Amino acid sequence: MPHSPAPADETGTDQGFTLIELLIASLLLVVVLAIVGAMLASLQTASRRVDALSATSSSAQVAAESIERGIRNSSDFLLSTPSGTDQLLIARTAQGGSTLTWICAAWYFSAANGGSIRYTQSPSAIAAPSSSALATWTLLASNVSPLSGSAVFGGTSPQLTIGFSGQSSSGGSVSISSTVLSRAGSAGSPACY
Repeated sequence: MPHSPAPADETGTDQGFTLIELLIASLLLVVVLAIVGAMLASLQTASRRVDALSATSSSAQVAAESIERGIRNSSDFLLSTPSGTDQLLIARTAQGGSTLTWICAAWYFSAANGGSIRYTQSPSAIAAPSSSALATWTLLASNVSPLSGSAVFGGTSPQLTIGFSGQSSSGGSVSISSTVLSRAGSAGSPACY
């Protein structure tokens, strides 16, 4: 009896991928990973920009609220320009508690090093600080510039205008513009200026 060849395996014993199929699958995987990586990098950059702008906005609002609260609770204030475009704002401010007490509060806008607004308070008169003394004042906002002209503060007692722009490290800016009235209206000590 003649020997007949073995029938072909109909289940497909040739399993696996060809080299071309593996190259195409690898190429598609690389493309998908590149797209996902680019999206993640873009999201991270946007997140950093939002964080920087949020920090700038927060410090600008803290500075504005400090000034507004101090002037609103002051008997009056004095605005001066101690050097160049720097400004010194001094107010005799009421502080609450079980009894009303008065303190001297001051805010200083310095145009140096990108601009900053600093704050201090004292039980006695406050004079224009030297640059080394100014470094000990509380920093409220940095990278600050006037909204228009060269002044952050303007006006005369009892009305003060505030206008400045804070620059974030990501290039965005936040503008603050406000008007506040001194309304405590009481005389007495300490003499703050």
